[in-house]
Order: sequence, then C-alpha cells, then structure tokens
Amino acid sequence: MSVPLFVGLTTVDLSYAVDAYPGEDTKTRAREQFLGAGGPAANAAVACAILTGGARLLTAVGQHPLTALIRDDLRSHGVELVDTTPGRTDPPPISSIVVAAAAGTRTVVSLDGSGIAASFDDECAALVQDASVVLVDGHHLELALGIARVARDAGIPVVLDGGRWKPEHAELLPLVDIAICSASFAPPGAQDVFDHLHRIGVRAVAVTRGQQPIVYSANGFRGEIAVGDVDGADTLGAGDILHGAFCAYHSRGHDFVDALTRAAAVATLSCRFFGTRAWGDRLDELAV
Repeated sequence: MSVPLFVGLTTVDLSYAVDAYPGEDTKTRAREQFLGAGGPAANAAVACAILTGGARLLTAVGQHPLTALIRDDLRSHGVELVDTTPGRTDPPPISSIVVAAAAGTRTVVSLDGSGIAASFDDECAALVQDASVVLVDGHHLELALGIARVARDAGIPVVLDGGRWKPEHAELLPLVDIAICSASFAPPGAQDVFDHLHRIGVRAVAVTRGQQPIVYSANGFRGEIAVGDVDGADTLGAGDILHGAFCAYHSRGHDFVDALTRAAAVATLSCRFFGTRAWGDRLDELAV
C-alpha cells in the first residue's frame, strides 16, 4: 500500500513552556517540557501518521545514543524511519526551544543538517515507488533533489515545505508541484512569490502568515483560507504539522484547496496544546 514519503531533517527537540521569555543571565523554572524527535520533515511525517495511520521518513540519523530517542518516538507514532547515514556516530542536531505562553511566541536555537552528508542512491530511489506523495523540506539537498527527480518522472506529486528562503531552493523548485511556504519565503528578485513560483513550474502555491488567513494560488485562481484564533498558542511545529496534514489529506484524494483547508484546521488544533504531539489525542475537536 502506498504511503506518503517525507524527506529531510530530523532533530532532537527539547522544548520548555514558560510564562514569559527569560531575561539574560537568569534561571527560570519551566511549566512543562517536551522531549522528542523534531525537524520539519520528521514533524510532518508524525502529523501525517497520526491522521492516516502511517508515513515513511527518509532522513539522516545515525547511531549516536541520542538517536534511540528519535527512533522510539517516531516508531511510537507510526512513522517508518529510513536512515541514509546508519554508520554516523556524531550527535544529531539538537533544538532548544522556549515557548513563552503570555506572548504566544517560540524561540529556537538549533543546528540544521548542513554538516551532515546524506547521499542519494538506488535504495532511496526505490522508496518513491511506494509513495502516494513526496514532501521535501529543503534540507539534505542531494537527497531531496534525487527523490524529487524520481518522483517527477513517476508522476508522483512533490510538495515543498518552504520555510525561510535558502539558496538551495533555486535548484529544487523546478521539481516541485506544490509549494507551501511561510511569509519569510522570499526568492531574490521576486516581486510576487506566486507569479515567481508559477513561472518556474510550481502549479499550486500557498503562503502561511501566522494567524492571518493563508493565501494561495492554483489553477489560475487566488484565494484565502481562514485560520482559527487560539489564545496563548504554542506555535512550535505548527507549520510542519500543516505540511504533514496536507500530505495526509491530499494523498487521500482531496484537492489542493480542500486538503489545505483541512490541514489548516489541524495546525490550529495543534497550537492549543504544548509540544508537537498532544493534539493527536484530540482529533474529535477538529473544526472540519
């Protein structure tokens, strides 16, 4: 049976919930903490698996002791992990996150995957055969490009998680069918991100803007999707969860706008709870 395939970065996330962001050179007692796998592709894969019962994640993890936490967390949420760097012994990237409840902000300090060599080979390419949709997050570029090319040739839709603009996106975008970007995604010289991406060949584009409506462009039409209000929101991973939920619904036959609308409701639900997992126990409260 085909499953969505997620390709990109996996981290260890250590997140603290506090009332207000700490001042410099102080000690603060947290209200809650979250420890688990993180990163755009990993969080999206978990979200998809929560909604569909399964997802596959192609990433670089290795065998450092901390990776046992990653593997256990992903396995417990129905994500099949495929590791391209099984012999790597360095620590995985670690994200330290402070979620300030009063302001509804999250502050992240992290390493990305730029120092990890995740290569593409025939075994990676074979995973595309079983994929209903492929998501790439722009990390591990060689891996992302290889998978996206194979998916394009096979007619499998490629979704880009476009957070902030990175130079690597210029090479990846011509292989992308659907781009869901943040408002920080600003290609150099682009006056209008929708026109720019459509000219490259991306057929459907959406831009998330926090609690403002999501704006999108597809099939010659531009529109907006309302985002629900959440007081005291924990927005950590909300974008990743939206991407994973979109892939879950799109792989089940929902069109671009409907899948995006449903995914926005899932992301809004996730913001009501601390961390990136607790929302999965409250799916009965979805607004769609």
